[in-house]
Amino acid sequence: MLRKSFLVILLLVLCTVIQGMPTFNSRGRCLCRGTGYMAIVNPRRIAGVEYHRPSSSCDQEELVVTFKRNGQKRCLNLSLNQGKKIKEAIMKKNNII
Repeated sequence: MLRKSFLVILLLVLCTVIQGMPTFNSRGRCLCRGTGYMAIVNPRRIAGVEYHRPSSSCDQEELVVTFKRNGQKRCLNLSLNQGKKIKEAIMKKNNII
C-alpha cells in the first residue's frame, strides 16, 4: 500500500514538472523569425495588429501587423517608437496596464 502511494505521488510530481518545462528550442515556434522586422508601417495600410506575449513556445514579445491590400503578415520592431506605441495602445485597450 505504501509503495503504491509513493508511486502515485512520484508520478504526479513528474507530470507536474514535465508539463511546466519549456520546450527544447523555445524560439522554434515564434511567428517573427530572423531579421525580418519592419521599422515603420503606414497606419492606413494596416488591417489588423496582433500582440503576442512571451510564452512557453516563444520567449520573445511579438507584434504582427496584417496589411489591408493582400492580407500579408509582417512583424514590427518593438524596440522602435511605432512598435512601442502600438503595444501600449493594445495593452491599454485590454486593461493590461
